[in-house]
Amino acid sequence: MARLLSGTAFAAAILAFTLPFGLVSSCDGGEVRFTGAELATFSVPAEDAQDAELRHSLEHGAGPFAIAALVAAGFGLVLSILGRPGAGVSAAIGLVAIQLVLYAIVAVADDGDLFVGYWLALLAFVVAAAVCLIRDIRARRRSRRSVWPAIEYAVAVLLPPVGLVMASAIALIATLTRIARRGLHPRRPAA
Repeated sequence: MARLLSGTAFAAAILAFTLPFGLVSSCDGGEVRFTGAELATFSVPAEDAQDAELRHSLEHGAGPFAIAALVAAGFGLVLSILGRPGAGVSAAIGLVAIQLVLYAIVAVADDGDLFVGYWLALLAFVVAAAVCLIRDIRARRRSRRSVWPAIEYAVAVLLPPVGLVMASAIALIATLTRIARRGLHPRRPAA
């Protein structure tokens, strides 16, 4: 059952790369929409010179991490189907790589949005990692070995997204507080 679940999660991660992944824009007016597959193959479309510059930055900033996530999903799928060890490592690498895609997009663009493909890939890697972790903990308990190494690895992989969620929550609270104090538009000083 665990092989089927982790294999399905890896397949979902691969399929998520064919869906719309995101949109980034720059203060120059450039705007680029892309799928995960376009990002991983360095073939993000651009309509004009501003878009081409943004595309170039996006592909070279986030592209290598997208490739790593896609390759990890592929290896994880094959290892899960064959029942070989290593699917958990693939899930961990994929989870870290998909998070680095997000960080690279944030670093490259002035503004942007992530679409269903990105979030589905992230969710699929989380599910694959959780299934592999549970399978590893059960195997360790059956063989009367300590479960702590498996839990320590999981904490090391899951700590960055938890930190991202916490930072996002703090930023949201700060923004809402500012809006509540000043309204949506800042007040102009009286002349």
